[in-house]
Amino acid sequence: MTTLSAVNPAIDQPWRDQFEPFLVQLLDRKYARQGKRRYVPRNAAEVAERLDAFLRAQGETRRARNVRRMGGGASKEQFCFDLESADGSSELMVLRMDPLEGIVETSRAREAEVLDAIQGIVPAPRIAWVDPDGAYMGQPAMIAHFVGGVTKPTSGSGGPSGLGIRFDTKVGEALTPQYVGNLAAVHALDLARHRLPSFDVPKPGTETAAWQVNFWSRVLADDGIDASPILHYTQYWLRQNLPVCEKPVLLHGDYRLGNFMYDEDSLQMTAILDWELSHIGDYHEDVSYSLEPLFCSKDAEGDYLVSSMMSVDRFLQLYTEMSGNVIDPATLHWYRVLNSYKLAVMNLTSGIRAARDGTNHQCAFLAFLSASGTAIAATLAKLLTGEIK
Repeated sequence: MTTLSAVNPAIDQPWRDQFEPFLVQLLDRKYARQGKRRYVPRNAAEVAERLDAFLRAQGETRRARNVRRMGGGASKEQFCFDLESADGSSELMVLRMDPLEGIVETSRAREAEVLDAIQGIVPAPRIAWVDPDGAYMGQPAMIAHFVGGVTKPTSGSGGPSGLGIRFDTKVGEALTPQYVGNLAAVHALDLARHRLPSFDVPKPGTETAAWQVNFWSRVLADDGIDASPILHYTQYWLRQNLPVCEKPVLLHGDYRLGNFMYDEDSLQMTAILDWELSHIGDYHEDVSYSLEPLFCSKDAEGDYLVSSMMSVDRFLQLYTEMSGNVIDPATLHWYRVLNSYKLAVMNLTSGIRAARDGTNHQCAFLAFLSASGTAIAATLAKLLTGEIK
């Protein structure tokens, strides 16, 4: 079975490997194994057996007990377990493991690198071990220390993957400066002082933007099942309007509603989650991602609330004040288009392919998420025609 890629992609798609070498290799490996076999979700007993073998190999005397599956996540299998000592004391841990394919292809080793780098800078899970190639767990995996908190009010509502979460005024006001301040702190990370061996820094100029277009266009080419005129037109528009970035910074890559936890008593953020899409790029990319309508609610007047907390104007003003970074409207708009394109590629190509081919542990959920592609495509059309400025 062929994909929407050309028969000789190296000739017809010269941009196919023109982005971070680590990510090129990651997608090469995914493309090579596509369609080879289905994925069988792991049960708790198998995970426990593999965990104990892995822990012994690390010289760990504690053992994994009470392994149970966790909810959440649109692409990774997640389990929690008690790391139990001989004296009966234990610590709660979280296992994050790759299926064969998901809504997005990422690296646990790379995610662990960035989580190590931002410790003490913003609240985030602390990594204990990584099985980068799945030698012990069967699939690439990482283990983190458990962090308490909630992603949404326990008495409120909210859909899958953070969609539809709403905060009352008190919670929103408390979380707003933390949400913006943590984003500013991530962007201020001194890349010269922190070791991120699998990350490459794009050269000043248009390479920062071009790398992102090339990566997501490669995913579209490899994973696409049906032709999508709007996605192919968007790819063309993005290439024709590449913005300049003079000083790339560390980005979270998925900074939004549903990807942070907070304590309901203190109203303090306890962890920023899901760093798997982190890369080095233009701060406008992270800022614009929070503006995606999919991750916003509306106030009584029908205006968007960023992550169900604050108006767009307040968000942009606070970010400028806390980061010192100036927001360029044209660059922000370009990255809004890029992010809608990225989300559409995830939901309308990679997610659908994984669901169709049975290469994920929650195929029904990925199929369900594909319905959001209609809303994302509508946002893309409005961005491209200028209806959304």
